[in-house]
Amino acid sequence: MGYVPHPTAIEYESATNRLKMVFSDDHVSVYPTAYLRGYCPCARCQGHSAGPPKFQEITTSAQIEVDDIHQVGSYALAICWADGHDTGIYSWRLLRDMCPCPECMPDGLPEEVQAVDVG
Repeated sequence: MGYVPHPTAIEYESATNRLKMVFSDDHVSVYPTAYLRGYCPCARCQGHSAGPPKFQEITTSAQIEVDDIHQVGSYALAICWADGHDTGIYSWRLLRDMCPCPECMPDGLPEEVQAVDVG
């Protein structure tokens, strides 16, 4: 499975709805919360079958506002959203695979994330 860097710092920026993480290899990832919520890894959002992740429509600001973040064991984060959704567990590997920085995602965020407007 190999080494997976883990976060050494996590900061939620509520004014911009972004989650900033610094990993143990000094990589910095800044995730728009619409991106994390839209691709929530829980079974309710993604179903029980294999396949590429599905983006879940975001229609309210409460869906992208973070109420709480806590560590799950030594391998993941759980994000509790303002609308009450709290079943997504984001492993360190998943978060690194989802990193939206220009180095990791040179084509930018998927269109469906860029189109989120809960104004």
